[in-house]
Amino acid sequence: MRTKPTYPCTGRTSIDGFDAFLKQELKDRRANIKKLTSELGLITGDACVTLVNSGSSANLTTAILVKERCGQRKRVLMAGFSFPTTISSYTLLGFNVQLVDNEVDGFNLDPESLGQVIGDDVAAVVVTHFLGFPAKLERISAMCQAAGAMLVQDACETMDLKADGRSIYEYGDVVTHSFYHPHHLSAFGGGVVATRSKELYDQLQSIVHWGRECRCHYDPTSCTAPHGLNHNFWYVREGVNLELSELNACFARWQLRSWDQQESLRWEHWRTWATALAGLEGVQTWPAKQNISPFVFPIAIEPIRFSSVTDRIQQAGVEVRSLMGGAIHRHPAYRHLAHGRLSNCEHIGRRSFFVGIHQTLTRQQVVEASTIVRRVLSQP
Repeated sequence: MRTKPTYPCTGRTSIDGFDAFLKQELKDRRANIKKLTSELGLITGDACVTLVNSGSSANLTTAILVKERCGQRKRVLMAGFSFPTTISSYTLLGFNVQLVDNEVDGFNLDPESLGQVIGDDVAAVVVTHFLGFPAKLERISAMCQAAGAMLVQDACETMDLKADGRSIYEYGDVVTHSFYHPHHLSAFGGGVVATRSKELYDQLQSIVHWGRECRCHYDPTSCTAPHGLNHNFWYVREGVNLELSELNACFARWQLRSWDQQESLRWEHWRTWATALAGLEGVQTWPAKQNISPFVFPIAIEPIRFSSVTDRIQQAGVEVRSLMGGAIHRHPAYRHLAHGRLSNCEHIGRRSFFVGIHQTLTRQQVVEASTIVRRVLSQP
């Protein structure tokens, strides 16, 4: 049984004041869903937003979309660092997922490796912006366009991310986000599928709402469902019921009101860790460039020291995590996936772990935890 760490990766989300907001805002049906969709525009810009009940549901929704549009193509390409439900969303729908290596000393799909395997039989390339680091979307997007493949972005560990100096919504077809507690915006569950295409938006809304044609819940003027008693229940595709709940939407709206301050504190925690671990021999950290959207603070050390160092850090009360289990093909459920050499992925996975920078942590917690970790890393 794991002992609760003194310095966890995430803290407890404050709900002080939410009761008053809830009483004021939880009124008309779907009111908070509609308002949250609009208010998220402050982050997503002009991308059309479909709300779902989790980041994993967002991935499933995009997989169904890819199946509907590109079902004749069977291959889907992803990086060796990919979340289980991102992969399973596609394999459960009959796609053949193939893993591609990461960048050297990076966390995301390597364009050079992608170029060696992408072809006209590829339905989609699914890019995970792992740990909030942006993938090289400009090159990857060009490859997808040349191959006629969809570009799907799993941005569940990010928010307000830029790649190659541009908003990630400017690239590809769809982008997913998660409102799971440790992520940038908490709704205590929930997620988003965003797109700039009105055609894809209509498909996504239909998929999430049972496969029906009716659009009256978000755009009555464009609704093409037949008139009559079955107007709301005219099904044009096989769909699912994945919409975000009113209660989760209400909490997300309340969290949005302090989102700028929360993101500022997250960045402050990042800088605290970067300063504390600067100059340590045999320790690699990553610079806090302005175009990242940091989820956690990753640290890499020599593989020979990995187990002893992470054990000592945890014994000192600081919670550390692996890179989501490392290279996904090493896990029993995913050993069947096709892949070439994943040497970069395995290398970074063997030597890396992360610590928390979540906005629910106090400044004192982060300072004390970073001091402990520096001391352990400084020891032979």
